[in-house]
Amino acid sequence: MCVGYGPMWHAGIGEMRMTPPTGKVAVHLLSGPMLRRRGLAVLSGVLLALSFPRFHLAPLAFGALVPLLVGLHGVSTLQGTSLGIIAGMVFYLMSIPWVVHTMVTYGGLPLPLGVLLLIALSLYLALYVGVFAYGVTRLSTRGGLAYLLGTAALWVILEYLRTFLLTGFPWNLLGYTQYRSLSVIQIASITGVYGVSFLLVLTNAAVALACLQFRRGGGRVLLPVLGAGLLLIGAVLFGMRQRVSAETRGREIRVSVIQGNIGQGAKWDPRFRDRTIEIYRRLTRKAERGSDLIVWPESAVPFFLREGGPLSQQVVDLAKNAQSYLLVGSPDRVGEIPTRLYNSAFLISPGGKIVQKYDKIHLVPFGEYVPLQSVLFFVEKMATGIGDFSSGEDFTVFDTPQGRFGVLICFEVIFPDQVRRYVREGADFLVNITNDAWFGDSGAPYQHLSMAALRAVENGVYLVRAANTGISALVTPTGQIRKQSDLFVETVLSGTVVPRSSGTFYTRYGDVFAWGCGLMSVIVVAPWGGRGRKERRKR
Repeated sequence: MCVGYGPMWHAGIGEMRMTPPTGKVAVHLLSGPMLRRRGLAVLSGVLLALSFPRFHLAPLAFGALVPLLVGLHGVSTLQGTSLGIIAGMVFYLMSIPWVVHTMVTYGGLPLPLGVLLLIALSLYLALYVGVFAYGVTRLSTRGGLAYLLGTAALWVILEYLRTFLLTGFPWNLLGYTQYRSLSVIQIASITGVYGVSFLLVLTNAAVALACLQFRRGGGRVLLPVLGAGLLLIGAVLFGMRQRVSAETRGREIRVSVIQGNIGQGAKWDPRFRDRTIEIYRRLTRKAERGSDLIVWPESAVPFFLREGGPLSQQVVDLAKNAQSYLLVGSPDRVGEIPTRLYNSAFLISPGGKIVQKYDKIHLVPFGEYVPLQSVLFFVEKMATGIGDFSSGEDFTVFDTPQGRFGVLICFEVIFPDQVRRYVREGADFLVNITNDAWFGDSGAPYQHLSMAALRAVENGVYLVRAANTGISALVTPTGQIRKQSDLFVETVLSGTVVPRSSGTFYTRYGDVFAWGCGLMSVIVVAPWGGRGRKERRKR
């Protein structure tokens, strides 16, 4: 996928450097070449967006960054940063437009302000791509191998930082594009999703390097592509072997997932509570007889379950009637003044007793609390009818005679390090309960599912997903989505999971690969890097 703009290159792949750009930055920003480069940046943004669900054009991810990388050669670091921001803005505006629907419909914002918030969030996320582009312009003075590895490592460490900075928003990391390519994503059991991103960016960098060498008539055009291709083949072969070895045998746990399809507008309406419980009661009775565990979605019980009352009794009676463990999402409150509110998951035994509870640890900004309320006073919390939630503290592992499991509530499932802690603490499988009604009919539910699937691969365990309006699913340890619901339907998914408590390399050691990429980025990109210093002296 060679795209047409390249600088003057010197030497071979092992020792490449650019003729430094001349002229003033302001002139270059308005010149014809810069216009073409901005076009390449826009193209990369579009291709990146198309790689993700809902478009599902995953193969594009292997070349989506090539236009941007080609356009970055021969420009200053300032120009490169601006190109990265352009690509990032296009990518995020196309891939997360559901933010407007969510903030306007449930956050009480007027449409213009919702659009402004989308632009602001997209700009923040695009800054990471801008920093990446800044680093790539510096890497252009390094040797071919340093360029390839440094480009991929830089992308990964920026994805890793995005997972934690400002409470974290690791939505649509590049590796998630491949969630259906089961042989490709098995390396996540060692590296986390970051290893899949590394592989994709390395391939993009190799193609970009080959394009640039081809334009100057170099004789080693295919060398970087061949190297990246061999690495990709190695990863696929590892994945194929891993899929065979991951075939599970042993005692099976029969699980039923209930998808109630309760509209977000009616969810917290007190007049709809009886109707809500009736829907879940009817669907629970349709669940496969003999289920060991029945799972309801996040906040399926729109009142304080633990405080009792007729409706609470109906819920616990369902567990008794089914003679099954029942996991339900419900708010909880603790203390008198001040009262602390939690977004919780309750496990009800076949005897009709609440035996365990998990309080959500990683809360959703604007959904469960409003950050910087003194500044963002004009933004309403979307979960109206309940006050601001408090964050839980314990990584609870639920215990049943059939097996142990950890629960991820809503977007907690997009945080790899948090998820692996439940398996490390002894969870045999994972349960994700969520309410994706916020997103409407958009790509977000599909994007959310893709992230959940990678958590199963990273930890080598089954994942059971119950979503209020969809997409509910049963995911195997290899990331295969064995069963999947449609959006906006009432349904019951039943199947089996096989407990696995050994975990994986990633479960035991976490993000050592991402940290290694951070170290590599510092060594290769930093101004004190050996080759970079030599190049500057030559100039």
